[in-house]
Amino acid sequence: MTVRDTVWRGFYRLFSRGYFRMERVVGKPSADAVPLVMCLWNRPDRIESILEELDRQDSMRPVRVVLWNNKRADRARYRRALAGFTPRSDSTLSVELVGSPINMGGIARFFVASKLRRSGYRGSFIMLDDDEVVPADFVTRLLDVAGPRIIAGFWAFGLDGSYWNRQALADGEPADYVGTGGCVCDIDIVAHRDFFSLLPSQYAFMEDQWMSHYAQSRGWTLQKIDLEISFVLDETNQAHGLVYQKEEFYSYLHRDDLR
Repeated sequence: MTVRDTVWRGFYRLFSRGYFRMERVVGKPSADAVPLVMCLWNRPDRIESILEELDRQDSMRPVRVVLWNNKRADRARYRRALAGFTPRSDSTLSVELVGSPINMGGIARFFVASKLRRSGYRGSFIMLDDDEVVPADFVTRLLDVAGPRIIAGFWAFGLDGSYWNRQALADGEPADYVGTGGCVCDIDIVAHRDFFSLLPSQYAFMEDQWMSHYAQSRGWTLQKIDLEISFVLDETNQAHGLVYQKEEFYSYLHRDDLR
């Protein structure tokens, strides 16, 4: 194990227990707001567009945006953008920021979910990636299908014996896998500590596979929802470096002793 691995695992343990600060930078979260958690990585020039997309949501519920910045070098850039951002209404959108000293990957969104749940929040939360462009009805459409023990998302597939043997699904169809970017999830996914303790650290950057497997193995409903989401800046996607590991993790999760 390298020094970097040891440091990463140390932060993982701390963050999974809620040892981090969510700094209020825009507005104040409403009591009835739905949390929307986004991890930021290597796309700082997207921040203004992201804020505009979230500010124009037509949801009847306020949106509580929590941004987890995984790239320390971009912290000042995000702070400048947030300082210059004024939402249409303080009652419909608030923004909080977490600055991570190292890249924790997408599992960080579940650190936030766990902290929110410990603070008393119950219900569903939304996850979004910073390379996704979303329509004004994004939050509304997700909340329409949200519910107890449900995960519904745009990037959802049926799987047949392999992570890469994926079948396209129609709106509302049951899924074997739901990606974390562009999905809604019952916050009870992190109700038990084993969500974090059972995830092997060598696969922690594949939190989408882990979420889907963990939920499905506990009888949750996973489903596809059609949304008009488009992707940008694909060349910066960390997933490109995980092609072989994704299949390896799929095989690991489908061993007989893990079913």
